[in-house]
Amino acid sequence: MPPPRPRVLIVGPLPPPLGGVQRMIEMLAGSSLSREFELHTVDTSKGVLRWAVETQSWRTPFYFARDLGRLVRALLSLRPRVVIVHAASGWSFARDWAFLATARLSGARVICHYHGTLHTHFPSVQSASGRRIGRLMMSAAHRVIVLGPTFQREMGAAWKRADLVWSPNLVDIARFSAPKERPAALASGERAVLFVGRLSAPKGITDLFDCVPEVLARHPEARFLLAGVAENDAREPELRADVLRRGIAERVSFLGSLEGADLARAYTSSAVFVSPSWTEAFPLVIPEAMAAGLPLVVTAVGAIPDFVKDGEDGFLIPPHDPAALADRIVRLLSDETLRARISARVRARAESEFAIEVGAERVRAVIEDVLRGSS
Repeated sequence: MPPPRPRVLIVGPLPPPLGGVQRMIEMLAGSSLSREFELHTVDTSKGVLRWAVETQSWRTPFYFARDLGRLVRALLSLRPRVVIVHAASGWSFARDWAFLATARLSGARVICHYHGTLHTHFPSVQSASGRRIGRLMMSAAHRVIVLGPTFQREMGAAWKRADLVWSPNLVDIARFSAPKERPAALASGERAVLFVGRLSAPKGITDLFDCVPEVLARHPEARFLLAGVAENDAREPELRADVLRRGIAERVSFLGSLEGADLARAYTSSAVFVSPSWTEAFPLVIPEAMAAGLPLVVTAVGAIPDFVKDGEDGFLIPPHDPAALADRIVRLLSDETLRARISARVRARAESEFAIEVGAERVRAVIEDVLRGSS
């Protein structure tokens, strides 16, 4: 009779909605990890569509009490050997630290899978007090997983930890690699420039609007597809009015929040992917675009330069630079040979670097490492 599998508890948001962290947890939970470990989850999702926004409100303490109660019940009933807390940067990290500390007090080995970036105000790595707070709070975790080599180096130095490991966001290769029929918003003869994410200023949406006229002047067949929602219901009509005021409404399509086959169809029908964000960690949309074979035009922020090579996977541009954004989009739309070469490269890289089992192997190594530390 085989020995029992080690029991692992995953704490973090589950779908719905399908945000980046939700999809990461879903992919890892469905990977080979589920065969090697007895996986359980504590769902911390708020279940709201505008998934990319951590808005503090009068409901926040009640969500925290709900989630902490779920965690305590799971710790008491399951007695897991390892607890993995998927943590975000910003003030929500105070909540995540409480989960880490509670799991550690229960006697479990604790892993913090940190989806934060260097530019967050809390826990900051850019001030002495922020680094001290980060060291104190991260000491609740036996091991920490971050999103890329830059974060491993910078956060490791700030928190005085040499044991940080990195594991990038992942993608279900099969979902985004098969050709699919074009979305209804894309007419025959048009070529799509795809944006996927929150329709907000920090994601560079106004920079994208600024670049549209210059792109259309060279490539009138271009259509800009926007897959995502704004921070709130009031902001959505404001963005549509802005596009109308700029005179580009005929070439910009708001697709709303897409999931599953609809999202995959948007990727596989497009010619170029853009992400002009001002700040990022390492967004899930980049592995998704690579799996679909899309050349990238993305800002050189966060861990993105760790994984996107300028001129080879597409182009890296500075944030707040619509002219550079337009120039690189035009260059890709104008050069079929360049697009084809980049497309083949990023598809291959997605399979070798961002497939689910590649990430599962990295997480497995960390789980096994902390389990050895408990023996």
